[in-house]
Amino acid sequence: MRINPNSKNAIKQFKHIKHLSISGNKDDGFLDLFLLPINARNFDYNSVSDNLMESVADYALSWKIRDKYKDKAMTLSRKAREKFKEAAKNDGELGELLLFCFLEGYLEAPKILTKLELKTSNQLYVNGSDGVHLKKLSDKKYQLIFGESKTYDDLNRAFDNAFKSIGEFVNEVNAKGNDKSGINFEKGLISSNIESDIFEKDEEEILNVLLYPEEKGNYKFSLDDAFSIFIGYEIDIKDEQQKCSNDEFPIEIEGKITNQIETYKGNVYKLIQKYGLMGYTFYVFIMPFTNIDENRKKILKKVLE
Repeated sequence: MRINPNSKNAIKQFKHIKHLSISGNKDDGFLDLFLLPINARNFDYNSVSDNLMESVADYALSWKIRDKYKDKAMTLSRKAREKFKEAAKNDGELGELLLFCFLEGYLEAPKILTKLELKTSNQLYVNGSDGVHLKKLSDKKYQLIFGESKTYDDLNRAFDNAFKSIGEFVNEVNAKGNDKSGINFEKGLISSNIESDIFEKDEEEILNVLLYPEEKGNYKFSLDDAFSIFIGYEIDIKDEQQKCSNDEFPIEIEGKITNQIETYKGNVYKLIQKYGLMGYTFYVFIMPFTNIDENRKKILKKVLE
């Protein structure tokens, strides 16, 4: 399975500030804190938009579809933007795109599916995870990673809602209505689409072996469920803008957000316990924004131009 090179390029613009363990057990997972690019004591949202543009097709369309239109760049771009624009009516779409880039570009977990590629029989986007990725831990051990993104003005609310959503997903609780959802339903959707036009031949073979070891007579592989979360939250940088030089500003901002996350870190394990999620590995990517609602819309608008 392939990793999109655009994902690696997209996350190069973000500075990796801190890598923290969620607990004393490495299998509980990690928190990774990133900083947006800075220009003249401001976060450079134009640069973010420019660097995310190339990832839209990777996120919205399968390898198989992109290979089909590889010699028709304008058609490919139109198809990807149409699909992404439809889904971008959801305010969380920027977080989902960023989560995709971090999972592929940082965690090196190639995409299996995003919700844009899966529709239910009534043509609604799947209510569930924001994407499914596959991480190879060793020659015999893999993780099926389900994604969840939250971009809120408040850090506590973003984290609590993310883990609450995952708890409902694991326990197959759908607070929005009667539509089918949950982890087993989503695995079923992956299975039912293995032979569709979403996957390439090598992807079909890998997924068949991992999802159906009893049918393939191959028990040497293990596959654990895991989760990844993108947390975007709002910070106020006006004091630092006023008192810092251009050289001092990034240092002050890094210190400020590092202190915030290190102070908050203990709550993450409590949320895992609160929502009955012990045993799963969590890969959490955290990034602060200024005026998050306004700038989220600004980034998406430019990406879709």
